[in-house]
Amino acid sequence: MTNYITSNPELEYLSPGRTMEIVLEAINEIIPYELAVILNLEDEGSLKVKFAKGSLINEKLKSFEILLDNRPDIREVMNKGSVKLVEETAVDDHQDTYEDVLDLPTGHSCMLVPLSINGNPLGLMTLDHRQCDMFTPQRVNIAGTLSKLISLALAQANRTDSLISEKETLIFERNSLIGDISTIIEGLVGRSPVWLQIIEKIKLVAPTESHVMILGETGTGKEQVAKAIHALSNKSSNPFITLNCSAINLNLAESELFGHEKGAFTGAVSVRRGRFELADGGILFLDEIGDLPLEIQPKLLRAIQEGTFERLGSENSIKANVRIICATNINLEQKVKEGKFREDLFYRLNVFPVILPPLRERGDDIEILTNYFLDKLAVKFKKEKISITNEAMKSLRSNTWQGNVRELQNTLERAVILSKGGVIKSSHLLFEGVIQPEIKQTKEKLESYQEESTKIIIRALKLAEGKIYGAGGAAEILKLKPTTLQSKIKKLGIKLNSSIIK
Repeated sequence: MTNYITSNPELEYLSPGRTMEIVLEAINEIIPYELAVILNLEDEGSLKVKFAKGSLINEKLKSFEILLDNRPDIREVMNKGSVKLVEETAVDDHQDTYEDVLDLPTGHSCMLVPLSINGNPLGLMTLDHRQCDMFTPQRVNIAGTLSKLISLALAQANRTDSLISEKETLIFERNSLIGDISTIIEGLVGRSPVWLQIIEKIKLVAPTESHVMILGETGTGKEQVAKAIHALSNKSSNPFITLNCSAINLNLAESELFGHEKGAFTGAVSVRRGRFELADGGILFLDEIGDLPLEIQPKLLRAIQEGTFERLGSENSIKANVRIICATNINLEQKVKEGKFREDLFYRLNVFPVILPPLRERGDDIEILTNYFLDKLAVKFKKEKISITNEAMKSLRSNTWQGNVRELQNTLERAVILSKGGVIKSSHLLFEGVIQPEIKQTKEKLESYQEESTKIIIRALKLAEGKIYGAGGAAEILKLKPTTLQSKIKKLGIKLNSSIIK
C-alpha cells in the first residue's frame, strides 16, 4: 500500500477526497477488495465515477458512467436500498458492472452497496475482487452498516463541490466587473483590441483549475500575466511559486523541482522541499518550460496527473494539489516533433493557451505604457513629473521593439537618466540594437574587444559629462558597478581628461 505523507500533516486540510480515501482504506481492512468505486447519482439518471481506489484502477474507469435506463438490475438495487452480491456467470445475457472497462474473470467477487440518506438515493459503491467467494455474508452485513458512513462522506463531497462551483461563479462575476486589471497586477495596461482580448482570457481562465500555457516573445509580460491569473483565482491566498527552467542545473533538476532527503547525494546535508511541494494548494509557474530537461519531464507528468511524487532519495509518496502555469517564447510543438519535449506533457500543460501579442502589434498601447512607466520612474527617481516631447513619442511609436514591453521600460529608464531636466527628447532615446543617428554606419571591420569596449565606455562618459558615480553617471548608464567601471577604465588605459567629455 502506498504511504502518503504531507508537507505539514498537523495543518493538513481534510478534503472530501482525502476523507473518502481514509474511509475506503478502512473498509479494505475489513472487506478485502481489489477495486472500490463510489458512483454519484446524477440528475439525468446516470451513475458517474466520483472516487476509486485499488489496484485495478485504469484511465477508462475514471470517466465511466452507467445509464440506469440501460441497467434495470442496478436501478432495482438502488430502489431496494439493500446490499447485493452479484453472481458473475458465463451466461449470454449477463452484463458485468464494468463491461468494456475492466477484464475481470468469470465468477469473480462483486458487491453492490446502495448509498442513501433518509431514503434519498445518493449513489452506489461497488467492491470487486478477482478471487471468487471473497465477500462472505458477514462482510455483506458490515458493508450495509458502513454504507451510512460512506453516504455521509459522499454527501459532504457533493456539498463541497457545490460550494466550489458557487465560489467559481462569484469569482467569474467579480472578474468581469474589474475594468482595469493593472489595479490588480502592475504593468498589464493597454486599450488596444488585441490586448483587451488577452485581459478577457485572463479573467475567464483564472477562476478555473485548468493549467495554462502562456506563449509570446521575450519581454511581452508572461510572468505578469501568470501573476494576474493567480491574483484573480480562488488560490490567490495560497502560494505562487516560480521556477525558471532555463536556469536549472541538469544534475540538480529533480531536487530543485521535487526536493531531496538528507544524504540523497553528496552535499545533501539536510531535507529540502522542492518547488512542487512548496506550491501545494497554489500555483507553480514554470518559466521557459521549453528548457526543462527531458530527463525530468516524465516525473513532472506523473506529478501533474496523479498529484503525487517522491523526494529524491525517498520512497514515500507526497501528495500535492498544484495548478501549473507555464510560459515559453519558443515553438514547443516543433520541439515535440524533434523529440526534445514530451508530447504527452505538452498536451497536459497546453489546456488553455494564452498567446501574448508583441508590442509592435498593440498600436496606441505604446503611448499608454510610456505614460504609465514615466509615472513609475518619476517616483523612483524622486522627480515631480517626467514628460516626453511629441518628437520623442513619435520615435517610440516607429521603433520595432524586438524586446517588447521590457525593452520599452529599459529605454525610458535610460532616457530619464539622460534627460536630467525631466523632459525626454529624441536625443535621449537609446534604442537597443539600433545605431544612433550621430554614429555613421561604416563598412569597417569590427575591431578588437578591448577597442570596442573602449569606445562604449568613452561614449558613456561623454553622455555623463565625465561623471562615473551616482544618478546619471556612466556606471548607471552602462548598468555596471562604479568600481567595476573604474577597473575597466584603468585596464583599458582610458584617460579621464577634459577632451573625454567634449
